[in-house]
Amino acid sequence: MFTALLIFHALIALLLIIVIIIQPGADEGMAMMGGTGTGSAFGADTGAVLTKTTAILGAIFMLNSLLLTVVGTKMMTSNSVVEKVVKTQEQKAPVKPAKK
Repeated sequence: MFTALLIFHALIALLLIIVIIIQPGADEGMAMMGGTGTGSAFGADTGAVLTKTTAILGAIFMLNSLLLTVVGTKMMTSNSVVEKVVKTQEQKAPVKPAKK
């Protein structure tokens, strides 16, 4: 499940990048005043659709990030490599109490 979520996360990230790149720039009004207007290649209402799409993809990205954190934490069997080493050393040679 974790691998599938990671693949889904990467796809959402790529889609988000693409949607952000194809959005029309904020400087269109100034460009039209100078006579070098660049209209959107996808039509007049593209800005609103792309803005909504960006918001939806961003929300999905954030929720998937949280889900990955929860699933990844539950998959962890031990806390750290140092704890694994200490446990294996304790199993090999148990500590004897000191004599008084």
